[in-house]
Amino acid sequence: MNAALTLTLAVVLTTLTLRHVYRGGTTLNDHAVAFVVSGCLWIYPTLWWGVHQAGLSAAPLFFFGCLFVLGAVSIYGLFYVLDRRRPVAGALRWVGIFSQLAYAFSLWTGLLLVFWVPLAAWTGRPLFWPGLWLMIPVVLAVWGCAWTWLRHDTLRTHLLAESSDVQPVRVVQLSDLHASPLMTGSDFNALVRRVNALSPDLVVITGDFVMPFSEENHQYLIDAIDRIEAPTLGCLGNHDLPIRTQLCEEFDAIGKPLLVDERRILTLRGRSVEVVGLDFRWRGAKAATFAALSALPQVDADVRVLLVHDPRYFRWIPSERFDLVLSGHTHGGQVGTNMFGVPWSVLRGLGLYDQGFFERDSCRLYVHSGNWHTGLPPRMGIAAEIAVFTL
Repeated sequence: MNAALTLTLAVVLTTLTLRHVYRGGTTLNDHAVAFVVSGCLWIYPTLWWGVHQAGLSAAPLFFFGCLFVLGAVSIYGLFYVLDRRRPVAGALRWVGIFSQLAYAFSLWTGLLLVFWVPLAAWTGRPLFWPGLWLMIPVVLAVWGCAWTWLRHDTLRTHLLAESSDVQPVRVVQLSDLHASPLMTGSDFNALVRRVNALSPDLVVITGDFVMPFSEENHQYLIDAIDRIEAPTLGCLGNHDLPIRTQLCEEFDAIGKPLLVDERRILTLRGRSVEVVGLDFRWRGAKAATFAALSALPQVDADVRVLLVHDPRYFRWIPSERFDLVLSGHTHGGQVGTNMFGVPWSVLRGLGLYDQGFFERDSCRLYVHSGNWHTGLPPRMGIAAEIAVFTL
C-alpha cells in the first residue's frame, strides 16, 4: 500500500471517527477526547510507514498490515458503538472491548516513539519502526487491559471505627458509573446484586452517572439503582451537568435523592449520620464550597460524611467539619501501576488526588476508582472498585 493511499485512508477514518466523537458533544472535554483519539488512530499509519522504512519481507509486511488495520478500525469502532446510544451485546460489545487494547497499544507506543525517534535519527535506524521494542507496549497493553477487566468491581473494605460498644455503620461507595452503550443494564444489575449482598446501612454514589452518549437514554441505570435495598444518596458529577434537573427528578422519583449543596440526617443502627452533598462546578468552586458549607453549619451527629465528585474540593474543606470526605472523578488516575502491586498513577505523579486515602490535619479523603470500566481512555492497571467503609 503506497504512502498516498495510506494517508488517504487514515484521513477518512479519522474524519469518520471524529464525526461520532462530536455527535456526543462539542465542549472543551470533547475537543480533548478528539485530540487523543486522533493521536491514537494515527499511530497505526505511522507504524505502517515504519514497516516500509524497515524493508520487511512480504509475509511480516502482510501480518503487521492486518494488525494495524484492525487496530485503527477498532478505534473507530468504539465511537461507532457509543454513537448508537443504546446498549449493545454480541459482536458490537466485543468491538468495544477490543478497542481498549487498540487504544492502550497506541498510547504506550506513542510514549515509546517519543524516546525511539531521536535515538533512531541519531543511529540511522528506521524512524517509526522500533522492531522488537514494540513488545513493550504490546505486553503493557495486554496485561494492563486484562488485569483491569478481570478485577473490575474489586471489593475494598476499610475499617475506620475504633473499638466501641456501639455497633458501627457500614457505608458502600460507588462512583463514576458512566452509563453508556458499553456500560449496560446487565453491568449495573450485577453491580447492584453485589452491593445488596453486602447488606450496607447506606449506599452513596459520588457523581458521573451518565456521559454524552447516554444523556437521552439511561433508564436502565435508574432501574438498577432503584433495586439498591439500602438508603441511597448521591451527588452530581461534571458529566451530569447537562441534564442535572432531569437526573435530580429521576432520582427523587425512586426515593434516592441527589444532594445539591444539601444535607440529610439519617438514623442508622441507632446513630445519627449527617450526609452533605456538594454541587459540581468547574469555575468558582472554592467560593461556592465556602458558601455552601456556611449555609449548612455543623450539627451534632455521630458520623459526618461529605460527598463531592471532584477531590480537588478537599483542599477547601474545614479540617474539623467532616469525619470522611468521599469523592471520585479521577478513575483512580486512569493509568497506573496497581497491576504490579504498587498503588500509584500518572495523576499522583503530578501531585493530584488519584486513588485511596489522603489526610489533611484531622480530615480524611477517600478517592474512589470508579465503576466504569470500558471506554476512553482505557483503564490500564487500575481496577474499578466497590468501596466499603465501617464507620
